[in-house]
Amino acid sequence: MRHVVLASHHRFAQGLADTLEFLGAKCDFHVICAYVDDQPLEPQVAAVFERFGPDDEVLVLTDILAGSVNQKFMPYVGPNVFVVAGVNVVLAMELCLAPMPLTNEGIEEAIAMAGQSIKLLNTIQVEDDEADE
Repeated sequence: MRHVVLASHHRFAQGLADTLEFLGAKCDFHVICAYVDDQPLEPQVAAVFERFGPDDEVLVLTDILAGSVNQKFMPYVGPNVFVVAGVNVVLAMELCLAPMPLTNEGIEEAIAMAGQSIKLLNTIQVEDDEADE
């Protein structure tokens, strides 16, 4: 079974889970919103991992590479546990819909594809097609 952990500073993870569900993602989400109260982060992370079996696939999506939230998940990285930093909606959706089992190569491809969706629109010539309205 695939579990998806969405973890972030403040409430970004909660909003991401809500958006993914709105878009139709049917993943088993576990959301950790760090630093919204006085609760330490390490016990929250440990409590989430206690729910998973040794053969479960766990995908952890965090907000900031090398940030404090991301660092708390690094001890759990293993053959069935993948930690991805810098997540956006496109990447999260792509990985939630990816076939099992996840692989390092498949995740790298999804990251590359999601990175292509980030553009400065001021520098792109867009054709105006009134039929799109």
